[in-house]
Amino acid sequence: MSTPSTLFFFAGLLLAGSASLEAASLDELVKDSPFLPKGADAIVAPTENAVVEFRGMITTKEGVLFGLYDRTKQTGSWVRQGDKSTDFVVNAYDAGNDTLSFEYQGQKFNLTLASSRINTAAPSAPPSVPSPTGGTNVVATPGRGDDQRKLESIAAEVRRRRALRQGAGAGAAATPAPANGAKP
Repeated sequence: MSTPSTLFFFAGLLLAGSASLEAASLDELVKDSPFLPKGADAIVAPTENAVVEFRGMITTKEGVLFGLYDRTKQTGSWVRQGDKSTDFVVNAYDAGNDTLSFEYQGQKFNLTLASSRINTAAPSAPPSVPSPTGGTNVVATPGRGDDQRKLESIAAEVRRRRALRQGAGAGAAATPAPANGAKP
């Protein structure tokens, strides 16, 4: 073999070997990301259309409680991590992503914390005002003739009552009072 061709041959072998080493180190970087904590598993996607909801969490003196709700049974419970006495067994909680990993009835779930849903309601119809019962209906804008007629009827009623009162008073004075408490 000639010297230049041998040199190119060894240079090619050297480049091929370094490329395979580079590919191996990239594979390890993908498996062990420098951005995740050591020993952490890859982020698990949340379970879609699950029958269970992760509704909240509370920190107490005894530890953190997780609120889980079963939509099919319409029941919920507060569960501690690692507590195996309930239907829900919480395995892990990721505070950075608000993700909870747990088992329920033999199935594994990964759920994110449910966000509240606020919807606007359609405006309701104004309440109807009941019509007054009994009495006379008052005309909102009476005409002049109505006012005049009312005044005349009031004046006639006053004259009638005055005449009755005067007649009753005159009749009482004309009749003498019985003497000595005797009845007439």
